[in-house]
Amino acid sequence: MNGLRNEYQNRVNFVILDFDRGNERDLAKSLGVGRHPSYAVVPPDSPPDDALLRQFGPLNDRALRTLLAEVIGRFPAAEGS
Repeated sequence: MNGLRNEYQNRVNFVILDFDRGNERDLAKSLGVGRHPSYAVVPPDSPPDDALLRQFGPLNDRALRTLLAEVIGRFPAAEGS
């Protein structure tokens, strides 16, 4: 994930949570994710509970790239902001 994060960070905001920290666990709950690894897509300028897309479980490089491409395609105006 870190390699993709470096590649896409100018187009997508990544938030990595530690479920052992109370405030981060609370954010994970508001995103609707509760197990590792989990991925949630929140539209630009939206609160966490407005997550549109959630994925659970490990994803390989190809699946993560597909997910990122979908996110960028859904929110092209936010790209690079």
